[in-house]
Amino acid sequence: MKNVYVIGVFDLFHFGHVELLRRARALGDRLIVAINGDDMVASYKRRPFLSEHDRLEVVKACRYVDEAFIIREYDNKEYIKKYGINVIVHGDDWDGEGYLKQIRVTPEFLEEHHVEMVYLPYTKGISTSELVEKIRSTK
Repeated sequence: MKNVYVIGVFDLFHFGHVELLRRARALGDRLIVAINGDDMVASYKRRPFLSEHDRLEVVKACRYVDEAFIIREYDNKEYIKKYGINVIVHGDDWDGEGYLKQIRVTPEFLEEHHVEMVYLPYTKGISTSELVEKIRSTK
């Protein structure tokens, strides 16, 4: 069984999120998703509009997702081992080295645990940041 892992905020869930999860699921047999907790997201981005629990329920409802949970720490090594992750997927809006630092994983750890990194092309024309700007500019 091939386990695929996606880590993300998933605030204001939109088509780009669905596409990421669909394409990630196609890479394996099971898709496990870690939802970054509210305080963690606020420390590096902004406070999410939707609570971590709301975001978790939305992601769990997506048909491509087999399991989802809230993660409140940057270090993902424990979860990679716990779920027997074979592939970690992220959008290509992050560079590889920066993303690995964000999730506290080294190339050596990935090699030791036989985990492949896959960066999928970002879905053009939609992003949470663009949605936020659009909402803020609508008066």
